[in-house]
Amino acid sequence: MNRSLIALFLFGLFPPFISAELPPYTGVSPLALESGNSVPFVAPPSYWDRYLIQVWQHRTDVRRDLSQYESVGLRAFHIDRGWKQDELVAFAGEKGLPYYVDHAADKGLLHLTDRTGVKGILNRPDLLPRPVSLSDPAVIAELKEHLSKNVATTKAGPVLAYSFDDEISLGSFNSPAEVDDSSETVSLYRKWLADKYGQIARLNASWGSSHDSFEECRPVSFEELREQHRAPPFASWRLAPWMDWRSFMDAHFAEVLSGLTRHTNSIDPHIPAGFVGAQQPSAYGGYDYERLAGAVQFLEAYDIDGTNEILRSFWSWPEQRPRVQTWFSRGDSRLDRWFHGYYFLHGNRGAIAWPETPGKGPWFGGDALPSFLAENRSFFEELQGDLSRKLFGGESVFETDPIAVFYSMPSIRASWVTDVVPHGKTWPRRSSALDNACQSAGKNRISWCKLIEDCGYQYRIIGSSQVATGALVRDGYRVLVLNRALCLSDREAEAISEFVREGGTVIADYWCGILDENGNGRVRGALDGLFGIERAENETYFGEGDQIWEIDGERYRQPYLERLDYENALRHEGIVRPERAREALLESRHGSGRAVYLNLSPLAYFDHEIRLGKEGEPWRSIVAKQFQESGLHPEISASAISGGAPFVPVEVIQLDLRNGRRFVGVVMNPSRQGSIDSIGDIGRTVSGHVSLRLENRRGWREAVNLRTGEKISDGPAVEFSWDPFEMIVIECDR
Repeated sequence: MNRSLIALFLFGLFPPFISAELPPYTGVSPLALESGNSVPFVAPPSYWDRYLIQVWQHRTDVRRDLSQYESVGLRAFHIDRGWKQDELVAFAGEKGLPYYVDHAADKGLLHLTDRTGVKGILNRPDLLPRPVSLSDPAVIAELKEHLSKNVATTKAGPVLAYSFDDEISLGSFNSPAEVDDSSETVSLYRKWLADKYGQIARLNASWGSSHDSFEECRPVSFEELREQHRAPPFASWRLAPWMDWRSFMDAHFAEVLSGLTRHTNSIDPHIPAGFVGAQQPSAYGGYDYERLAGAVQFLEAYDIDGTNEILRSFWSWPEQRPRVQTWFSRGDSRLDRWFHGYYFLHGNRGAIAWPETPGKGPWFGGDALPSFLAENRSFFEELQGDLSRKLFGGESVFETDPIAVFYSMPSIRASWVTDVVPHGKTWPRRSSALDNACQSAGKNRISWCKLIEDCGYQYRIIGSSQVATGALVRDGYRVLVLNRALCLSDREAEAISEFVREGGTVIADYWCGILDENGNGRVRGALDGLFGIERAENETYFGEGDQIWEIDGERYRQPYLERLDYENALRHEGIVRPERAREALLESRHGSGRAVYLNLSPLAYFDHEIRLGKEGEPWRSIVAKQFQESGLHPEISASAISGGAPFVPVEVIQLDLRNGRRFVGVVMNPSRQGSIDSIGDIGRTVSGHVSLRLENRRGWREAVNLRTGEKISDGPAVEFSWDPFEMIVIECDR
């Protein structure tokens, strides 16, 4: 047995948190893995000091098509695997062409394929062995052998990062797959349970079981619990036997990746290692970013429901581990400029270009290049030149307001249980694509992100382990948003209560703390006392009766708003009140702190019809008021007018250059439904130029528009006629 796999982490006793006065906000949060098991930070190589667009080698060959790449301002690519590709590595070195390495651990092991049995684990409710078990020492040895061969070859050239594989998963993407109940994995699971609970009596109390020893414990499929978790009251729920299994598998996955990262570092200690094609967090797949954040050093994650902002937060300064996006072009040069500008300002160090446009064929290798690429040559050269070197060549910091948005993997799992109620016994067919479009926890998260941004603020997503260990007070936060935080531990609840007592503001939407961290029901919510809430066994939610789902996944082919099952819901100013027994807003003061229970669902705000229409204004008014009453006011605010439109989504991003200067970036900020094979649905965008006004509360000083070279007069405000598909980048004194 590979003993390193038994060293599963994250559970155990943390040192007690001692409260103190709220210090000045530092904007610095630790990596989410606080157990000391986080892999070391490896800085990107010196030649990755700017934004780089890396051309995936699909229907193109860099040796044949390099002149075409260069004619549109692209000078980076990817090498697949690498072993025995010494000539390609030498070519890259001679031409000064940086590349990342994909499938460095081969294909079919971390990403199951037809060849390695993926079809046998899908659409089934029963527990199954993973066809390629990550608990099998022979499988781990094979992964490391591939890494040893591929890294040894490719490290001789200007490599940017090593990717173990693409779109890896415990099963297949985020689709439900109840793996891995192989004997090796179950043995590790029992060890993990013993480490977590210590005594079998504690496990029995949590599970409602009567085991005599941990050796009697076994994995539990969701199907075994499904019928008991289709309706309220939540106080009777007991998800722990399934939640523990899912939590263990996420931890196991992260531990395997951590071992592969360390192995890669042993061969090439100077280049970060990780993977590409990462999914959004969900009940299945292995995507708990609190664990993954410390297990790898490089990621390309599809930006679905705020995944990019999760990573931006967990990988904050000083350990800004490199992340990139995949760029799927529709053949629209304006949309491409928006895409790259948006992700550049959000801290992505580049993009992986999929060099084919549906219906238009491959970009390279023909007689003529697509016009949309040629149109962006100057933009690509600008973005990959001194503009991004200013940001990535130093120690720039993404500046945020002292606002924390809660990330709770137990809550994501429990929320998924409510999502699958409309599916009944067909829940195993809830594909990853359906989950991406209809996951209530994800849509809640991204709706809150857009709401905060629309009110002129920036935030950091904070993990449950960080909350439990006192980060709210320690790092100087002023506001905590508890977004669909169904699960809270006693320790998290106490840390949040202490944060309020010390002067902080906590804002919850609904169902806050109705379950504990294991998914077991509470008679009273963990923070009900803080909010001043009384609960009853016969409470109802959303529609009348037993409805606990918010998005009906059976309607996934319908427009987003038609999936929201609000037919009989109560409303406040047009916004759904999920808990029918409660008012829309409850506020309780504790010393100089506040606890605010909104009892409002933001899910509809994700849709542009609501967000950009008059219905979005009540939400922005409510949220902005709460932040203002907490003493927060945007330092730089933007207002845009476009043909009488009620609201234009504009985001202001501030980046501290650490030299007394800062970047101020402005980008159009649509609600994007990301996808794993296309740019996704961008929603309604603004057409034509927009009148834009940027106000600086401290006044603009020594400011220059970096894209035009124009100096900006000192003063409180500056106005632009702005094309919203173009980013604005201003450098000014702090």
